[in-house]
Amino acid sequence: MWRLMCVTLALLACVKVFAHGPIYPRVAGGVNAPQGAWPWMVSVHKLNNHICGGSLITNEWVLSAAHFDVSSLRVYMGMWTQALVQPEEIMRNVRAIYTHKSYDYNTDNNDIALLWLSSPVSVNLHIKQVPLAAQGSVFPTGTSCKIIGWGKIGPKQNLPFPGILQEANVFVVDNVQCHEKLKNLRTYTRITDNMLCAGVPAGGVGPACGDSGGPLLTTDGCSQWVQSGITSSGYGCAQPNTPAVYTRVSQYQTWITDLIRIHPNQNLPQFVTLSFPCSSGSRSKIISHTDTAIHIYTSLTTY
Repeated sequence: MWRLMCVTLALLACVKVFAHGPIYPRVAGGVNAPQGAWPWMVSVHKLNNHICGGSLITNEWVLSAAHFDVSSLRVYMGMWTQALVQPEEIMRNVRAIYTHKSYDYNTDNNDIALLWLSSPVSVNLHIKQVPLAAQGSVFPTGTSCKIIGWGKIGPKQNLPFPGILQEANVFVVDNVQCHEKLKNLRTYTRITDNMLCAGVPAGGVGPACGDSGGPLLTTDGCSQWVQSGITSSGYGCAQPNTPAVYTRVSQYQTWITDLIRIHPNQNLPQFVTLSFPCSSGSRSKIISHTDTAIHIYTSLTTY
């Protein structure tokens, strides 16, 4: 199994460990995303290098994965290319990082983290917050999703200058089918209810190094894009019948809301309940910011 993470060796470099196949650290099979198409996408940097992705969910909070090195991070918003600075870009340091207290490195269960930015950001045409899938959201097999991220296009080849954000289409695989497709791989552990699988049956399309922490996005055809998953781990590089694994965001509505709420004067994310199919008379339900129960913990480190 590989994790879509970047670590520091002598110099900061993207590294993935695969169960099978060569290393291709990128959104495999992706195309250039139009500028401004994904205004909630953020680039997490360490030592001036992109290491992972994330998504802006409020004006002070970024949602990402738990499995990467969390020290000395900077977050860039409004970014389209890694090589050319755009006037829309802004940067924030990270004030605090909260990983789930039950994150399991061996299985990637509960692979979720919240990054608290050093100061609020202003929403504009190029920087927006993404709605999150609410508890009870349903993602049937075959549901179309979008993955986005920056990364290399081969083991020794960087994403061509100027490093434009990549996007690709993948499709949901239900957890039972996902288990059947992955169970014979050498490093496979298990698929839990906290995970969501997606891929392309023929292979050739999927997330890779540098995409970790970025959003898996879903729309039911009659509402806006909603973040349904967090890019977490996978087996091989976009191999046929080998879905990638994402953290299922809808399982963490209470965790996300409660953690943000214990900080003073915070806006809360928007949660949307997705159900399929979408009809003209039935739109996805938008959950108000006050619908989640509050659980106050005695210490921030207990999450």
